[in-house]
Amino acid sequence: MFKKAFWVPYEDCADYPTVTKAKDAISRYCAENGWFYSFPAEDAVIIEGKEYEVYRGYESGSRGNYGIKCKEK
Repeated sequence: MFKKAFWVPYEDCADYPTVTKAKDAISRYCAENGWFYSFPAEDAVIIEGKEYEVYRGYESGSRGNYGIKCKEK
């Protein structure tokens, strides 16, 4: 079974996203889309009642750029 996942826009793609940078990017993304969110843990976010695991690392196919991915648990 496939899980829903999406990449969050991250402008500092040359720098590894710290927990703080990831939370800031996710907060901005959710605010722009009018979604309710909360962070129950460092690498987890609840958006509109669904829990997502937060991945901070290389974005596949991006030639070494870093990214932030939210994957439904």
